[in-house]
Amino acid sequence: MFKKIVFLLVISFLYAQSISLYFNTPLSYPHTKSSTSFGDKLKELINNSKKEICFAIYGFREQNDILEALINAKKRGVKIKGVVDSNTNNQNYYKDTFLLYRYFDIKDDKQNYIMHNKFFIFDKKIVFSGSANISNTGTGGYNANSVIVIDDKKVASVFLKEFNQMFYQRKFHTKKEKITFASTIDNSKLNIFFSPKSNTYQNGIKPLIVYAKKYIYIPIFYLTHKDLTKELIKAKKRGVDVRVIIDASSINNKYSKHKILRKNNIKVKVENFGGKMHIKSIIVDDEYFVVGSMNFTKSGNRFNDENTIIVRDKKLAIKYKDYFLKLWNQIPNKYLYSNAYAEGLESGNSCFDGIDNDFDGFVDAKDRGCKFKYDLLSGVIE
Repeated sequence: MFKKIVFLLVISFLYAQSISLYFNTPLSYPHTKSSTSFGDKLKELINNSKKEICFAIYGFREQNDILEALINAKKRGVKIKGVVDSNTNNQNYYKDTFLLYRYFDIKDDKQNYIMHNKFFIFDKKIVFSGSANISNTGTGGYNANSVIVIDDKKVASVFLKEFNQMFYQRKFHTKKEKITFASTIDNSKLNIFFSPKSNTYQNGIKPLIVYAKKYIYIPIFYLTHKDLTKELIKAKKRGVDVRVIIDASSINNKYSKHKILRKNNIKVKVENFGGKMHIKSIIVDDEYFVVGSMNFTKSGNRFNDENTIIVRDKKLAIKYKDYFLKLWNQIPNKYLYSNAYAEGLESGNSCFDGIDNDFDGFVDAKDRGCKFKYDLLSGVIE
């Protein structure tokens, strides 16, 4: 019996996954506490931390359970240091970011380019990263997001180098030193890039597109990058199945490339969730996937502080593909050709969520997209 238990423990150890992926199906409303698998994982990592937590996050809003977990970690002796975004007027996009300054040692960039990372490092050995902000729409579950957790000291040390540049040296954006990483963790090959010094698109993303053979699936918040658009069109012309899910608010950006992609017969669906398509990813050929904080824009690649992880792992890539296709199938096919209002009656509960979903200064009933009523017989009327 003892030998059997030891054998099972050894097998369990051998198959322990050092890299884990987390996704969510967007919820009907924002939530003021963690309502996602990755939010729960973040709290678990905070609660299990022993010595140190370092984080670089865009900001903080209405996630008091995560804040409470951090405060409790501090009370039991864990050192907590953080970096957040701020503009030249010392302002942050998220209204509750000031609470982090109240409880923890926080530094910021005070520049107009944004510190857009969303990563945590626990006890110098575990990294939590991805597209999710610590907010009622991020970890709260209203937006679609993806998160990767990597249990590896080498990866943690690389993220710590990037964190220390910002926290201790006060180097942000183009003032930073270039840091990249390539290694194999278990059976997964990882490449890690930190914008803007690493030229993430040219050195990491473009080769994936150029050498893709079967499919390229892209769930993305903003897609305005010119060269990426050209390479996607080339991939389509050589027979690659290219599909994009893009956020409804981003298509109003004059630089959005959804129109030119559609003109070149690339399938682009505009989401009609209440929340956002907030993921910044690419999945290629059941082999590679991209995950991180960087939107596919010029600013994301050349100016903002971002992190991007490219993983070569068949099992995880297929898992990511299945998630993408689940979201794809949930969005009606009419949004291959037409566009939903980011704030409108066709987009979930966006007219009743208290959020300015299209960033136009109008919320819910005051927004033009919500100034319609449903008539059961005749459809939508003004």
